[in-house]
Amino acid sequence: MDTPVLANSSVWSPLKKLGFRFSFIFILSFILLKNNGTFPLFNIISKPFIALSQQFTPWFAKHILHYQYDYAIFTNGSGDTSYDWVVLLVLFLLALLGSAIWSLLDRKRKNYDIGYYWLTLFIRYYIALMLINYGAIKLTHSQMPAPGLSRLMQPLNEFSPMGLAWTFMGFSKGYNIFVGLVEISAAFLLFRRTLVLGALVTIATSINIMSINYFFDVPVKQLSTALLFLSIFLLLPYLRPLNNFFFKGEPAQLQLLARPVFQKKWLKKGAPWLKIGFIAFVVITQVMGLFSRQKLMDHYFKKSPLYGIYRIEDKNSELYTLPSDWSYLIFEGENQVTIRDRYYKAHYEETRPDTTAKTISLNNFTFDYQVADNGDIVLKKTLEKGVEEIKLIKQNTADFELNKRSFSWIQEYPYNR
Repeated sequence: MDTPVLANSSVWSPLKKLGFRFSFIFILSFILLKNNGTFPLFNIISKPFIALSQQFTPWFAKHILHYQYDYAIFTNGSGDTSYDWVVLLVLFLLALLGSAIWSLLDRKRKNYDIGYYWLTLFIRYYIALMLINYGAIKLTHSQMPAPGLSRLMQPLNEFSPMGLAWTFMGFSKGYNIFVGLVEISAAFLLFRRTLVLGALVTIATSINIMSINYFFDVPVKQLSTALLFLSIFLLLPYLRPLNNFFFKGEPAQLQLLARPVFQKKWLKKGAPWLKIGFIAFVVITQVMGLFSRQKLMDHYFKKSPLYGIYRIEDKNSELYTLPSDWSYLIFEGENQVTIRDRYYKAHYEETRPDTTAKTISLNNFTFDYQVADNGDIVLKKTLEKGVEEIKLIKQNTADFELNKRSFSWIQEYPYNR
């Protein structure tokens, strides 16, 4: 077995060694269970540990903490479930116990220089790959898409804080691209020479992500907080020179993180190529994942053949087929229509327009429909008393205040509506 060595080994204090042991157990176990699709194929390795966690955590919550929640709910679209927070506590307690036992069994060790290097390697790649993943999705404007028709017709008092944040972020493709590029710049962490720069960038990035998650109640608080603290952890050895440079105005030198040297030549020569191959693999899987994601979005978010917002034309006579208080029909998704009544309350119905037979079902009636050249739709339903005809007047979304206002270099007055 080829054991890597460091050219310059140091002697650590007992407190530093204890801190490393705790950090090593806690951080690596967190990464193992909270991979979030970061490391490629890592889900295969973590699968048995996640299964064990899903068995132990509910038991621990019920019998030790006496904390009641729906034990069938694990990590899902929310990363802040009861399960997630109890897991975090379990990992913390295991790290305390594990570091205590480790300290008793390994009291004579002078340092953990090599272990520290491999720990920071996992952390660097974990932060970088996760942010690169999120950044790449933002470049394609697919994490927070532009507000659709239903959003455009939704009054502000119906928005949740998270929905408001998502709509704000999704409105501007340019802003998504900018944020995506900033997140992708976490790639600086993949290289030792740019480690400090990368950590400074990811601290700023994760603070921004945290602020949105905390103040807009986005349920990724735990993970975004972890990104911040892990980024700070990487900077701990550089706090003194950074303080001298930024706050004292003194010259400072950053010591390059020492890398273990393998004794065998084939390992020494193969390590750089392994890194190049891994990064290439990540890039390829990212590109393939973006294409796959786009295909899924095209499949699951198909537009209705009658896509648009329509106002129901007012008539003097009462309608038999549609409620008299219906005001707008919004055809957006393939199989659903959103109805807004005169009080602007939202209703939803399943509907599937038959473009061949030119029929559509609404309010338990099947209508024949015709689309005029200007986009208006005429619905017809044959009843015993005759044919009922309803005109749907298509609204021009380009006239909406949010859509018609574009970027302006010169503004004589603020345009705040």
